[in-house]
Amino acid sequence: MLEDALDRMPHSGPMRLIESVLASDLDRVRCIATDHRSPTYPLRLGGMLYGATMIEIGAQAAAIHASLHAVGAAHTGLILALTDVVISRDLVESEGRLEVGAERIEGDENGARYRFEVVDGEGVIVSGELLLSMRRRDD
Repeated sequence: MLEDALDRMPHSGPMRLIESVLASDLDRVRCIATDHRSPTYPLRLGGMLYGATMIEIGAQAAAIHASLHAVGAAHTGLILALTDVVISRDLVESEGRLEVGAERIEGDENGARYRFEVVDGEGVIVSGELLLSMRRRDD
């Protein structure tokens, strides 16, 4: 069931930035991100990996949670708003894996507000809240 959520993600190929789901319940999800150390990692800009780009990983974790506990199907998603974002590091240069958590604050199958954080072995990289719009996609 957890891996099915990855297959229903709005992103595919290299832009699917979540490698696996560690745990999920009705309120939250915890995931491992794909390997960010690759020089071809899709969020790199000019070879650099900026902390601000980690917001996308938080959004993808929220989308996985929505797939598991709200939409329950393939869907498209759109970030409508970001609030209370704290970028703790300008550059991400860590050797360890990235973990991401998202907690649903409120929502339904059409959209939800989530708290998220992306961390590595050195601590929090970025955290905040995002509002997602979600639409079921009939394949």
